[in-house]
Amino acid sequence: MKSQLIIQCQNITLRPFSLEDQAVLRMFTQQPEITDILPDWKMNEEQLRDFLHFVMGSNDRFNPADVRIMLAVEHNEDQRIIGWCGVFPNDMLDSSDREVAYALSKDYRNRGYITEAVHALTTYLFEHTQLNRIVGIVKPFNVPSRKVLERTGFRYVTRRRLTDGAAYDYFERFKDKEQTEQAKLMGNESAIRLRRARQEDDTVLAEISKRAFEHAMSIWSKGEGDLDSNLCPPDYASPRFHNYILREWDYYVVELNGCPIGGVSINGLGHKHARLDKIFIDPVSQGLGLGSQVLKLIEAAYPHIEVWKLETSGRQPGNHHFYEKMGYVRTYASIDEYGYEKRLSKTNTQPYLAESPQIGTDELNGEFYQANLEGTRFSSSNLADGRITDCNMTRSKFTNLNMTEVLLADLRLTNSSVEFVAMDGVQFRDTHLGVDKVPMNWEHCDLGGTRFLHCDLRGVRLEQCQVEGMEINGVAIEDLFAAYESLKEER
Repeated sequence: MKSQLIIQCQNITLRPFSLEDQAVLRMFTQQPEITDILPDWKMNEEQLRDFLHFVMGSNDRFNPADVRIMLAVEHNEDQRIIGWCGVFPNDMLDSSDREVAYALSKDYRNRGYITEAVHALTTYLFEHTQLNRIVGIVKPFNVPSRKVLERTGFRYVTRRRLTDGAAYDYFERFKDKEQTEQAKLMGNESAIRLRRARQEDDTVLAEISKRAFEHAMSIWSKGEGDLDSNLCPPDYASPRFHNYILREWDYYVVELNGCPIGGVSINGLGHKHARLDKIFIDPVSQGLGLGSQVLKLIEAAYPHIEVWKLETSGRQPGNHHFYEKMGYVRTYASIDEYGYEKRLSKTNTQPYLAESPQIGTDELNGEFYQANLEGTRFSSSNLADGRITDCNMTRSKFTNLNMTEVLLADLRLTNSSVEFVAMDGVQFRDTHLGVDKVPMNWEHCDLGGTRFLHCDLRGVRLEQCQVEGMEINGVAIEDLFAAYESLKEER
């Protein structure tokens, strides 16, 4: 099998490269859709010519016992090269591995051509060489490439950090389908661990969270009007929100073989109680039993916690089954939300005040858990360093309070009223107007010297903000800008 190898398919043909193909290969080096994923393709003319000679030489010296092949993908109707597909060693992998790699011109994507090429080449090599296993690696964010492997019979194995320092999803396909099934039954024996999240983890956690929750939404929702806060958590894809969580709560990165595949956040409710706020696993790593391992690691990391609670979407029966299998008991259920609780101790099974109030000590004064305090009044009391979370505060009133350095975050304040409040030094970050976009009203407020930066203030007024429709003393901002530009021209 030398350079005459040609694999004819329905829509494309795989054939060896020739020196006349350098111009079209040069086109690939100009497409960021290819070079952003495969930076080695950023080649000049001389490098490209040397590479082409190398590829042609490898094809001519083809050895069925040591597969190294790269073929052009030619469109049958257009009679032009639209990509390439090959199987060869990769210095970042084991020496015995043979990786399938491929690229397709941006003008021919989403038509199944590269899937056709990968399937044809790997099948041909299984039939005509000594290969009985081919692997594939893709970066976690490269969903289209992952789908190519999945559609051509490759099985996801694990996420690995390779010698270039980046994380890759590792796939494999066997010549014998029974070997593939046997490998699948063996399960995932890779090492999983929790690592405390750092500030620089906010972006990767946001990316994984985006994939995980959007995967769930694609299965369980019928559109934007059919979502709940568990199926679609607010700001789930915002790095700033994940940065807030890791600042304020206990936030962990779930790692598999040293690579991030998920996250879990813990909200401490007291000395012996905690809430599992969010737990998400990259869809490609779901179904491998990793979720149960994560919960066990969490419980081991918090041996003092006797009661765990969590909420999950009411429309995800798989989640309900999973948590119940892990020992959680349903405490309430609605269309949108199911609440669960897991007690690791038989003591303190009733709502209670954990400690009697103490005065003049540095210890925790009091801890209420599932207590009914409806109608309770606090006055002339020291509530410094208090923490209120997971509580229903409907119709509550806060008046005449010293709330210096208070944190108000992850709240819903729809139709709330803030009046006669000194707000010097207060910061509003990552807030929004809810699903219905009902605007806030600011009346009789002294905001002199206040700075608005990178805000959506359309219909209002300011600095580096969107200000369409804004007026100052009845004058449209567009007219003010026009007058300003006119004044500059006169100068």
